[in-house]
Amino acid sequence: MFSETSPSLMRAFGIFGVINFPLFYAILSLLPGEEDNGWAPRIIAFGLCSVLSLMDYWPQRLKPYLGLYWHLTVLYCLPLFGTYMFLENSDSTTWLTNNVLGLFWLVLVTDWLTFIVIFPLGVFLGWVIHTLIFGISLLPGGFFPGPFVNYLWAIVIAAVFARNKEIFHKERLNSMKVLAGAIAHELRTPLSAISMTSQILKSNVPAVMDGYKKAKAANLSVEDIDEDYMEQVSDEIDLTTRNAFGIIDMVLMNLKDGSEKTPPEPCSMNACIKNALKSYPLTAEEEGLVHWENPGHDFTFQGNDLFMRHVLFNLLKNALHYVKAANKGAIFIRTEETPKENILIFKDTGMGMPASMVPHVFDRFYSRTQHGTGIGLAFCKSVLEGIGGKITCESIQGEHTTFILSIPR
Repeated sequence: MFSETSPSLMRAFGIFGVINFPLFYAILSLLPGEEDNGWAPRIIAFGLCSVLSLMDYWPQRLKPYLGLYWHLTVLYCLPLFGTYMFLENSDSTTWLTNNVLGLFWLVLVTDWLTFIVIFPLGVFLGWVIHTLIFGISLLPGGFFPGPFVNYLWAIVIAAVFARNKEIFHKERLNSMKVLAGAIAHELRTPLSAISMTSQILKSNVPAVMDGYKKAKAANLSVEDIDEDYMEQVSDEIDLTTRNAFGIIDMVLMNLKDGSEKTPPEPCSMNACIKNALKSYPLTAEEEGLVHWENPGHDFTFQGNDLFMRHVLFNLLKNALHYVKAANKGAIFIRTEETPKENILIFKDTGMGMPASMVPHVFDRFYSRTQHGTGIGLAFCKSVLEGIGGKITCESIQGEHTTFILSIPR
């Protein structure tokens, strides 16, 4: 239902909460005329934010629930806590101001859909909890009409800003798609010409080489050439152009929403793996690095074989980069079955990654390399979630990186 949130934003919010809740309790306690009786709800908020700030150290089995925990923390720490404390300190202008600030905090850390769900729910729950503890919670007489009207106006402005922020993000993605499409079109034209030239060259090289060999045999004065290279040059040009076409297709596919509705059909995972390994522009050396451990084992899933093939393309591209960067290791592909799900395990024994990197690898636009765009693994996640599955990452720096694709049976 809710859009995904950057883990770095979640962590920053948690750290801010750890500092904010005890600090402002101390400040309000020292201000003349201000009384803050909310130590108990502050302790709860402090605890929620503390756990969120330590998200990088959560056990792997708990990380799939991070999104749910994030939304519950925001729900409690902003609209619920603010409403409860305002009712508890109903004559305090400070808490009216705090609520307005919390409103804009909610806009900053959520999208518009999350905002319009979490805000009224948090206000309602804050009122209900205060009512259950203290009886009927009525708005103070001083809250009308001026301050209340200002608060409602702040809600309207915040909702508009939240919606505009979401629209801006979508427009940015659409702009990238248009730009990538234009660049791809401009690149495909000369690449097609080069590919056609290589085919013409390939058909004429035998005749040229035959004439060269006859001239050499007749002891005519001709310049020496590398015969092996001449016989392979057209294939090298063809391979290079196919690689370029493959990269263009991969970038364009990654900019698509992998969860977009396409008619699902039964797909063989073995066929997807086989087609990916055949279609991906692997060199002879790279082919030797890839080990498909159990090609005889197969399972089917309801999805889109083209999307799944590009998921494998992204995993192959990343794995090859880090194996080469580490100057060691190999790539291992294996399928497994459990009573509830089918699993594809994609592992490389190259560089691995630090534990702090693992939670971010599926964030859109997150990349730890200069050549990366940060869209490939986000696309993989979108595809798996689109067919009701999930993709997780496990890694130990210097040892391995393993991606686990789980698809319900």
